[in-house]
Amino acid sequence: MTQWFPLLSSLIIAGVALVGVLVNNRTNRDAITAADERNRVTIETAQRSTELTNSAAERRERDKWRRDSILAAVSTVLAVSEEVRDQLEGCAHWNAQDADEIDVVGDEVARIIEGCHGTVSRLRVLSNRKIPNRCEDLLRTLTAAQAITLQRLKTELDDDPSSKEVLDVLTLWHKAMAKTVEQETSVIYATRAELGIEVLKDKDVQEDAHEATPEPAREPVPAEV
Repeated sequence: MTQWFPLLSSLIIAGVALVGVLVNNRTNRDAITAADERNRVTIETAQRSTELTNSAAERRERDKWRRDSILAAVSTVLAVSEEVRDQLEGCAHWNAQDADEIDVVGDEVARIIEGCHGTVSRLRVLSNRKIPNRCEDLLRTLTAAQAITLQRLKTELDDDPSSKEVLDVLTLWHKAMAKTVEQETSVIYATRAELGIEVLKDKDVQEDAHEATPEPAREPVPAEV
């Protein structure tokens, strides 16, 4: 009987060793699985961070493009308004020869104004409705100023216009030109509001102007005798 003891002992030792190997293998598998899970989480976190960074960069680029496009469109409208005002002010001091000559100039100014409507349509896509609405108001006022200018020129072309008629047209013309400048300012303020451009306060403007204006030279005070 005792001759089986060594064999039984060997079997027991082998069994214990096998159990140890199996337990160790399972521990290793669990460790590998946990490491794989950590790596997966790390990779997913890195991917999400990269996606967020790329998305933020794309959003900044898109916002910059939109901002630049709005500024370019508004600048175009304001430049056209200034050009039309200059032409109308020049026409006010122009001695036309006949009504046809006046109509030719009027048609040219009307084409310049009409060319701005495409820019306003683009603004309706890019910005909120306040900016294009202000631009439309400006273009309508420019059109009215153009019509009043033609009326003024044709009134002056008349051989014997009444003083009241001339005064009425002249008053309308000055009001239309002043309204044009007022609406240009309205377009500028609407653009600044949407794009977050800080508006310089009137107080700051006055202070800057005061600092920039040199003080008048004081007259010398005569010495007392």
